[in-house]
Amino acid sequence: MFFSMGALVYALSGKSHEFSESECNLCHVDVDTSPDIILPDVTLSCGKCHAMLEQVQSHPTDIYPGSEIPEDMPLIEGRLTCLTCHYAHPSKKRQMFITGDFFLRRPYKGPAFCSTCHIIDENKHIVFNKVHKGSYVEKSRKTRIDMESLTCIECHDEHITKSRSSLGAGIWKHGTGTLLPHPVGISYEESHDRKKHGFKPAGLLRKEVKLYEGKIGCGSCHNIYSKEKYMLVISNERSTLCLECHIK
Repeated sequence: MFFSMGALVYALSGKSHEFSESECNLCHVDVDTSPDIILPDVTLSCGKCHAMLEQVQSHPTDIYPGSEIPEDMPLIEGRLTCLTCHYAHPSKKRQMFITGDFFLRRPYKGPAFCSTCHIIDENKHIVFNKVHKGSYVEKSRKTRIDMESLTCIECHDEHITKSRSSLGAGIWKHGTGTLLPHPVGISYEESHDRKKHGFKPAGLLRKEVKLYEGKIGCGSCHNIYSKEKYMLVISNERSTLCLECHIK
């Protein structure tokens, strides 16, 4: 459950998770008498410091896992939370790898970390039941894709076997034959000849269709909290989502 942008900047600021005594009540019921008892709404507690947490986190929280979770990855009242994968107070002996890896509870990230709970097939790929696989083709290193898209691609690309620190702009090829390849990491405004192709100006897009510093990302079309089919940000019945950007 990697956090990007705002949370990432906070985590790399050098002061992340260095709490004063007056801030203990952000997470603890009573740090003096019961330091191990955490407030049940961990997501709310984390959100007090990590702005726009729900928009930038790349793994759902407050869910009841359908499989067994390792003992060193704690649940809160049986639910998976931020603390399941991240330390709040990393110990000094673990500080070397934690500060560089988002305070993760294991000394690795990307698919290797995900394999803690998710199944790995014979090709060392993560198996996500009912989740499509595809492939990403990098086209340009002049610009980088956003961190949310990078995390999505690390797990969904059928060829990536290790974590990547960055990827340039490129094309996502959906695993099914019915969906066309889609650009990722390119500027929405600069990449279209609207007179020829017919695209809406960015300012007219619905708020659900996010751009990342003006660029297209996986989160432009998908949201892990969406109740729509394929986790689309809005229903694509009668091509509604596609026509949100494409006029024709």
